[in-house]
Amino acid sequence: MKSPITNTSNVSKLYSFSSEKIITAYKRIGVDVLSYFENINEVNLYKCNDTGYRFYTPFKTIGDAKFYDDLSKNRKNYYTHRWEHNIAVNFINKSDSVLEVGSGFGVFLELLKQKNIQAKGLELNPYAVKHCKNKGLNVEEKLIQKEALEQNRAYSIICYFQVLEHITTVHEFIKASLEALKKDGKLIVGVPNNNPYLFISDKYHTLNLPPHHAGLWNEKSLKALQNVFPLELEEIIFEPLEKSYKYFLMFHLQYSNVFIRIILKMLNKFMPKILKTLICKLIKGRNVLAVYKKTS
Repeated sequence: MKSPITNTSNVSKLYSFSSEKIITAYKRIGVDVLSYFENINEVNLYKCNDTGYRFYTPFKTIGDAKFYDDLSKNRKNYYTHRWEHNIAVNFINKSDSVLEVGSGFGVFLELLKQKNIQAKGLELNPYAVKHCKNKGLNVEEKLIQKEALEQNRAYSIICYFQVLEHITTVHEFIKASLEALKKDGKLIVGVPNNNPYLFISDKYHTLNLPPHHAGLWNEKSLKALQNVFPLELEEIIFEPLEKSYKYFLMFHLQYSNVFIRIILKMLNKFMPKILKTLICKLIKGRNVLAVYKKTS
């Protein structure tokens, strides 16, 4: 077993998950994933010891274009405006040439268009590509590896939001992105912040498992990319917990151990504002944005 980031064997196995339980969990949200687990009884979670990145195997359990097409049709808010869009746009100038990889239904591209910033999108969901083209957006159904061959060092900004956690070939994906990026250009990456607070007591959280997610990112693994690629981390910004506090509290009232649940219930009953203020100061939110500069 090799790390998808470093391509070395310095990895450790963390957990195993029942394929049957995963299939059942996806059925509850209206998505049939049985075909991704044919002859596979369990899914394993490994950790890259060099970077802290965690990834699922076998890779054949990770979703393809059809999976994301099915998911987007079952979850109408799947491709929507995101917190990191408003943050990322502050790092982009009108003179920049922008490429968004995994542009979905074009929400971020529309935001850039409103600001008179020229941008192109790559997207593998043909349904989403058609939707974008109907809105007059420049989106192609193409892999970043092919774009890098055709447009070497063509872009001053390359960004992807909620994409990198779905990629199995992480090293090749980032390498191709950098080949398409100019020297001193910016790579802007938004991913779920897999801080233990969210999933430590709910390892079978459906959309944090294959086929949806191929890997789990956090602050440590994002910072470690500087040690693997010619990148310099300029900013790392976390979504404020206030935006998902209600969900956070409901989660811990349901999944935390008995002692923590009792304490939270008492504090939430008698001093809810103080509890919210304290928790939101101590704990980072559920998404994170990293901004890198290409150094060579």
